[in-house]
Amino acid sequence: MIKKIAKGYVKAENFITNFLMIGIVIFVFLAAAMRWVGYPISWSVEFAQLLFVWAIFLGANRCLREEKHISVDFLTKKLPRKLSFGIEILMNIFVLAFLIFLGYYGILLSVENSERMINNLSLSYSLVTLSVPIGSILMIITLLVKLKGKFHFTKNVSGNVNIKG
Repeated sequence: MIKKIAKGYVKAENFITNFLMIGIVIFVFLAAAMRWVGYPISWSVEFAQLLFVWAIFLGANRCLREEKHISVDFLTKKLPRKLSFGIEILMNIFVLAFLIFLGYYGILLSVENSERMINNLSLSYSLVTLSVPIGSILMIITLLVKLKGKFHFTKNVSGNVNIKG
C-alpha cells in the first residue's frame, strides 16, 4: 500500500515539476512576445518567478530522490568501503540538519510574508516563500527513506541482527 502511494506521489511530483517548467517557458515567452508587439504584460514575469521558485524546490527533491545532485566523490571512492559508507551517512545527517533548519526558518519567513503582496499580482508573497518549507519537508522525507534504505538488516544463525551497509 505504501509503495503504491509512493509511486503515485513520484508520478505527481514529476508531472508537477515538468508542468512548472513548461509554465515558466510559456509565461516568459508570452511576456517577451507581448512586450515586442508593444503590449507588455506586467504580471507574467512575476508569475513565472513564482513558478520558478516552486520548480527549484520540487526539482531539488526530485534530484535528491534520483541521486542527480552534483557531488564530489573523487576521494571517497578511493577510501575503504566502510569508511566511505560512514562519510556518506555523516554527510546525509548534515544535509538533514540543514533541511530542518531551512524548513523551520522557511515557515517563519512564510508567516512573516503573509501580509506582503506580489507587486503586480493580487497574491500573497507567502506563496513564494512557502516553497522553502514544503520543499525542505519533502527532501527530509526523501532523505530519511534513502537513509533507511542504506541499512540492510539481516539476521545471522544465532539470531543476532547485523547491519550491512
